[in-house]
Amino acid sequence: MKRFALSLFLLGLVFPLSGQTSAFPYELRSGRDAILISSGSALIIGSSVGHNRKDRLAEDELAGLNRNNVNFLDRPATRYWSPGLNDLRESFEPISVAAGCLAVGSYGLHSKFKTHRWEALKTLGLMYLEGLYISEGTMLVTKSLIYRPRPYTYNTNLPLETRDRGANNESFFSGNATILFYNSVFLSAVYSDLFPNSRLKPWIWASTLTLSTFSGILSVCSGYHFPTDVITGALLGGLTGYLIPYLHKAKAQERLVVVPWASPEAGGVTVGFTF
Repeated sequence: MKRFALSLFLLGLVFPLSGQTSAFPYELRSGRDAILISSGSALIIGSSVGHNRKDRLAEDELAGLNRNNVNFLDRPATRYWSPGLNDLRESFEPISVAAGCLAVGSYGLHSKFKTHRWEALKTLGLMYLEGLYISEGTMLVTKSLIYRPRPYTYNTNLPLETRDRGANNESFFSGNATILFYNSVFLSAVYSDLFPNSRLKPWIWASTLTLSTFSGILSVCSGYHFPTDVITGALLGGLTGYLIPYLHKAKAQERLVVVPWASPEAGGVTVGFTF
């Protein structure tokens, strides 16, 4: 199954090195890109401070959990438990990041060979890292500040030592869904911009989003995440994956406003436009 997932991701995400491409549509702006990459870095570094101060649920807190207090949409997840499914879905995340780096690197080196310039590799590489840092940093900060028990902690059919494990109160929100949907949307959007006339566009969107959705389903069925955890991660990752390529287009840059923010509950980056 892992080999199948790897093959599917590499097939769907690595940019074809042949066919007609449009003019390179992206550009960097030193000030705004510095804000994006530094904001993402600050979020990741800041999350480690909060995470180090976060304690897992104690035995008395576990005893007080009641699945009837969970909303109707998330409640069924409290009955699921499968470490095997959790191991499988966790394998998708490093595969997606590796595929993203391979896709960006392949196109960048191909462009260098054809144009004798590093512009594409430098621009796409920084864009990819900006979105990855911002999406992952926002997720990690939120996890470090919000205490939400994982679904399996409500499952009284499990032994106490299973429910009383590390990170048992870091359910919100799903980092796996965040990273996979970020990679899916970012790479699909970039492919669509680079190869606007390609017939592969709908297949790339469909294959990457299907695999990300499948991983999200595994997150719920394994007992590690509620559906709303996965939906939130998918929305954040997908939105970041769409906005980063869009904001680096020359016309969008002229109206872009980027403002990092943080509060006791969460943190992130606000992106707006002037009209």
